[in-house]
Amino acid sequence: MRKIFCTAGRFVLAVSFLGSSAVALNHYGAGIARAASAALPEGHPKMDTHGGAAPAAPKPDFSKIVKPAGGKTVQEVYQEKDKLNGKRVTLRGKVVKYNEAIMGKNWLHLRDGTGKEPANDLTVTTQAKAKVGDTVLLEGTVTLDKNLGAGYNYEVIIEDAKVKVE
Repeated sequence: MRKIFCTAGRFVLAVSFLGSSAVALNHYGAGIARAASAALPEGHPKMDTHGGAAPAAPKPDFSKIVKPAGGKTVQEVYQEKDKLNGKRVTLRGKVVKYNEAIMGKNWLHLRDGTGKEPANDLTVTTQAKAKVGDTVLLEGTVTLDKNLGAGYNYEVIIEDAKVKVE
């Protein structure tokens, strides 16, 4: 008979023969100790091998983001969403998240320092490429209540945007 136990983050394999314990192996220490002692590349953030939370990412600086002439802020898009549905809007903001080549599109999250959670972040689809931290000027179509399935629902999304990295 073989039993596997997990206690205090340690996996222990216990094997017993006819009721008497024959072997107990601790599979925790060897692999984790080797990984924890391996040298990290220069500049790599410290890793917590004891299950703590990851360090918070630095907050983006939105102080130099200026609303484009004739454009909208993120907050204004949320406030005027019903009126803007199906219309093209122009925005300027900072890319705070970027995912490439998902469902044939690049996906970015744009913030400009306006609005309050959760209405301070717009999801944008585009064919253009950008990086987290880039300031971009974009023009795209406002779509409301977009449901992509698998729990991906967007109250407001900007689709098929033309994006210019500034």
